[in-house]
Amino acid sequence: MLQFFRKKKNMEKDDGIVVLSRPEPYAGGGTTATQDTRAPKVILSGEMTYFSVFSALPYSQYDGKGRPPLHFVSACAAPASEGTLLYLETCDILRRRARDAAWAYVKDNPFPALLQLAREEELAKDNGFHSTTHGLPENFGGEIHIRYAGGETISVSNNQTPILSRRAGERIAALFAEAMRGERVPLPELSTLREIRFAEERPSGAFTRAVLALQADGTAVNRKEQRFDDPTVYRSEKKADAETVTAIRAAIERCALLAWPGLPKRACPIDEKKTLTFVFADGRQIVVDHTSEAPDALRGGFFDVELEMTTKH
Repeated sequence: MLQFFRKKKNMEKDDGIVVLSRPEPYAGGGTTATQDTRAPKVILSGEMTYFSVFSALPYSQYDGKGRPPLHFVSACAAPASEGTLLYLETCDILRRRARDAAWAYVKDNPFPALLQLAREEELAKDNGFHSTTHGLPENFGGEIHIRYAGGETISVSNNQTPILSRRAGERIAALFAEAMRGERVPLPELSTLREIRFAEERPSGAFTRAVLALQADGTAVNRKEQRFDDPTVYRSEKKADAETVTAIRAAIERCALLAWPGLPKRACPIDEKKTLTFVFADGRQIVVDHTSEAPDALRGGFFDVELEMTTKH
């Protein structure tokens, strides 16, 4: 049985959240749905600063002519220090499990076009609505997260049904595909990478620091020092084989780590600071923070490198 109610103002602070449905305690499955009544349905700000959506799209019959209709789209645009980091992932109805994914670090600013698209497709019409149907085998819907310079946001999620119209999904995919053909921000060649430095600092004084020095033969030497809750500093030095170095380079490329500087920051529940510093043959250094708000599909790259340098080696 589902419960439908609103928080009473005389019992607790009214935060604008209406609970539309919630399963009975200990009930299996069911749907939890809420609506933020403060969320605007019309965005007045004229400047968008972050755009992230993913959604399955409403079914469309394929007539066997031309390109098959899209089944899914995921797109993210985040401002970085020298341009915009873009990510696009799509699949069509004939290849639902075979998704095409790519990122690009471009000099052009796609946000004015995205601002217009969001208005025309009324992406804020369900703003503040969040629904989770428990026990589904996969996400049959999606999420919208958009931020504006004026402080307004669009936040929608529903894992049971598409949150984008077919036209909106196709327009987003086309806009991102075009933007990703723009002029790229030049990044250093990974073949010139000479050293990776990892640092984790905690308020207690505990720390982990590691330096991976890449060797000419394709291997590397990983030097690590750690301090926990006691004053003792533990040091180690281990060799990383060429396969490990290749995997680290692949993670850097796959997850666009060199494009992370300047990205917005995510809130971190633990008061700690983690950074990766990439040092190149010409002396250039690129410093990346673990709270950088990279597209969801790219965030794992930081942890992949951290794991190799602090745990495996």
